[in-house]
Amino acid sequence: MTLNIKHTQCLIVEDDPFKMDSIRAHLKSFFSEKIEIEECHALATASFALTISTFDLAIIDMSIHSHEPEAGAGSPFPLSSGGLDVLFEIESSGSNTSCIILTQYPDIPIEEVPIPVELAQQEILEKFGIKIAGCVRYVEDDNRWKAEVTSILEKL
Repeated sequence: MTLNIKHTQCLIVEDDPFKMDSIRAHLKSFFSEKIEIEECHALATASFALTISTFDLAIIDMSIHSHEPEAGAGSPFPLSSGGLDVLFEIESSGSNTSCIILTQYPDIPIEEVPIPVELAQQEILEKFGIKIAGCVRYVEDDNRWKAEVTSILEKL
C-alpha cells in the first residue's frame, strides 16, 4: 500500500525528541521524501490530529504524556498505555491507517499486564480486535529497529 501511493500522510506519536528525530529521518529516507509527517508529543495532540486529518500510516509510542506542557495547563502526566488510546481512536474512526508500535520498553502494558513487545501485536488483536502492522522495540544506538520497521513498511 504505502509504496504504491504518491505521497504518504504519517502521524508520529512520540514524546522523546531524540527518538522523534530518528523516526522522522528513517521514514523520510524510506519514502524518498514522499511523506508528510504530523508530529504529536502527547495523547491530547494526537487525538486532535486524528479528528482533523486522515493518515495512511501511524508510528505510535505506547508510553506518552497526557498533554503538551503549557503554561497554566497543569503538568502533563505519563500514560504508560496512552498509545493504546491512540490505537482505539484510529480504530473507531474507521480509517484505513496502518499502525506500527515503536517502543523503547521490552514490555507493553495491556490491561495492566506487561506483554513482551514480540507478543503484543497478537495480544492487541485478540483482546481488542485491532489489527496493527507490527510492534518493534526501539533501542538507542542499535539500528535493528530500522530494519524491522522497513520490513513492515515493505509489506504494506
